[in-house]
Amino acid sequence: MKDSYGEIFNNLERILILFAHPDDAEIIFGGTIARLIKDGKKVRTVVATNGDKGMHEANYSNEEFRTIRLESQKKAGIKLGLKDDEIFNLDVPDGEFESSLSNIEKIVFHLREFQPEIVVTHNPFEMINDFSEGVSWINHRDHRKLAEAVFDATYPYCRDNGFFPDQVKKGLKPCYVSEFLMSDSYMRNNPIGFEVSDFLKEKRDALMEHTAGGVLSKEDVDGLMEEIERDGGNFEVLGYRKIE
Repeated sequence: MKDSYGEIFNNLERILILFAHPDDAEIIFGGTIARLIKDGKKVRTVVATNGDKGMHEANYSNEEFRTIRLESQKKAGIKLGLKDDEIFNLDVPDGEFESSLSNIEKIVFHLREFQPEIVVTHNPFEMINDFSEGVSWINHRDHRKLAEAVFDATYPYCRDNGFFPDQVKKGLKPCYVSEFLMSDSYMRNNPIGFEVSDFLKEKRDALMEHTAGGVLSKEDVDGLMEEIERDGGNFEVLGYRKIE
């Protein structure tokens, strides 16, 4: 696999990342986020849910776990180099995200306010994600629904001033996005890789923030780090689509 970082990002300055859960950005794109920030790119992360139900063996209340997950998201983002004021959470309960107009409006706000040149989100197309022959898993409902809302938000909702006019009255401008990166696109949707060998420490340190409350174990982090080694390199793989 070749490194497509320069091909995709060299002429871009503003990258908006929208994922479903507080640890998704670090798992899927953490090394690339650190690389983008080191290059001086403007990066904003928006997480849709607060992750309050993703307990495995721990026995917290939903509110206690919500607090843990929101704090972990913030600390992990800072470990990657994100600015505190570019780390957001829409605070929708875990497993309850819908591609509703109210949620689309929240996404449109970030599109109009941040004015990204490319959007990074989940794969909205597949019910089952195929990693390789014989390795697959169900595409999380929150992932699918968020990605659907993200694509709807980019067109037509953030473009036309008639949608959510209160945002326009506050001075927000239309946003036009034609480039997208999608997670869990290993065999379809034009999969490309971003080489992150120089940013493995930042990725690991960020992932370790999600061990709070038992969300991930050290063994989970070790396994996730091993998964990015493909074809002799360290790649984060996403699908790329450009709207011509």
